[in-house]
Amino acid sequence: MKKIFALTLGLTVLMSLFSCSKEDFDSKYYNPSKTTTVTCDKLLSGVLYVGCEQYKSFGYNTYWRLYTWEGFFAQLTQQRGFNNNSGGVYFIQDGWATDRWNNFYETLAQFRLLQDAYEKSADQETDGIFVACAEVFVLDQLSQLVDVFGPVPYSKAGYLGITGDLASSYPAYDNDEELYGMMLDRLGELYNTINGYASSPSAIVSAKMKAQDFLNKGDLDKWLRYANSLRLRLATHVAAQGSLTGKAKTVIAECAGRKLADSMENGIFGAVDVLTNNSGMFWEWYRDGFAGDGKNVTASQKLIDAMQITGSDDPRLKVIYNPNAAGKFVGKHVGEKKADQDAADTKGWSDRVYATLDSVTFMTNSCMKNPVVSPAETWFLLAEARQAYGLSGSAEQAFKNGVRQSILEWYDRNMTSKAHNMNPFTHFKATAVPSDSEIEAYASAVWGKYSNKLEAIMTQKWVHMGLMNAHESWTDIRRTGFPALTYPEDSQSQTNRTIIQRVLYPIVEKTNNKANYEANTLKDDNSTVLFWAKELK
Repeated sequence: MKKIFALTLGLTVLMSLFSCSKEDFDSKYYNPSKTTTVTCDKLLSGVLYVGCEQYKSFGYNTYWRLYTWEGFFAQLTQQRGFNNNSGGVYFIQDGWATDRWNNFYETLAQFRLLQDAYEKSADQETDGIFVACAEVFVLDQLSQLVDVFGPVPYSKAGYLGITGDLASSYPAYDNDEELYGMMLDRLGELYNTINGYASSPSAIVSAKMKAQDFLNKGDLDKWLRYANSLRLRLATHVAAQGSLTGKAKTVIAECAGRKLADSMENGIFGAVDVLTNNSGMFWEWYRDGFAGDGKNVTASQKLIDAMQITGSDDPRLKVIYNPNAAGKFVGKHVGEKKADQDAADTKGWSDRVYATLDSVTFMTNSCMKNPVVSPAETWFLLAEARQAYGLSGSAEQAFKNGVRQSILEWYDRNMTSKAHNMNPFTHFKATAVPSDSEIEAYASAVWGKYSNKLEAIMTQKWVHMGLMNAHESWTDIRRTGFPALTYPEDSQSQTNRTIIQRVLYPIVEKTNNKANYEANTLKDDNSTVLFWAKELK
């Protein structure tokens, strides 16, 4: 932890972290590196900037998140095509895990500075909203870390920039069950706090939020929906097994009665037009991240099968994938021989064997929205809660709403794309969204194809999340078993020949925070099943 917490004090931290921001950021938001006053509103921008916009950040779909983090989990969840028996099917590089770990603790360090500034503020009545919104974002990132690793340092972490005491800066680990309980409670409290500000808006608060909040543009209604939808997500994670099932079901019912991100108008999507970076425009991160070295482009046959389960093509299929040279949607799958996959990979575009990601929707899309909490996810969470956890209401209707919102979201990505540098094999660009009757007919047909309705819900949620949020799909698969996947042995691997249950702690953490790492009671092994999960086999 020494590396992650070795941040200097006060304004110096702020200035160094913002020194790489470009003119686009300066023109839209008050750049904290150009002020002599450290204020809570500017520190909110600091939290969001470090968590979302710097090069190796993970709050948005930056290049590094797409190419490393989501790309790896999309392989585990079979949401992208990959080559079998490659030696790296179930292996994640320690450097990638380190980057994810470091980015969270850099974000947390910024949040601790914000908390400290708030404690010293002479106007806490105004400044409380900046702390509350920042904490919602931090808890979102914390939950993603906990879902991957298990117990992590939190309550004692991130204070070096405040205390300056290196000796006490090595934080103890918090139990993951306790962290989940805390997050469920705290998000409920934050909802009430934000609701108080939203109910009696202040002109000062509104002006500062609009100036500094580049996630929700100062819209407190969206921050309310973000907090509550995140709480619903986390409660659903722990509702089926573990010590928090009773609490989780109570929380789910409470969330269902509050505001949620349930439509395209109020979904939580980060914009891509906020910043530029040293390597070019932000959309280029999408292009490079999805394309990578070519491995992230190929379609998944498992995903295609789910999108053709009714016997007709899913309306989303043509805005997600471009067919192969024969006009067919064919993807890589775990039943293929690696030699055949390798041979197919040598083909040129005109002879391509596999379907690929649609370039209008993905690689060349300069207007891609970052799905932080999408409305489709919210409706699938409600459908699951109604089907499995006793929440009142029709699971079928919530499922259909989820399919509808997913179709609208994927078409929005395609139709709003202002594609850059398109090559001669331009892919599909839709001119209209499927009609309400077409969407209703398709959703009804899919629902009818599954005898196990939970499988229907989770599979459609998996289709929707795709490459954008594969880490969340991996959590879903570990806790529900759906969609049911086959995990062949990777005999070429020197480390992980079978499917893993969690990610190992980074080596730098084991080295620099050794005493607290060793005091953590969780067995640091890929085969360790987290408290809310089922064992994958």
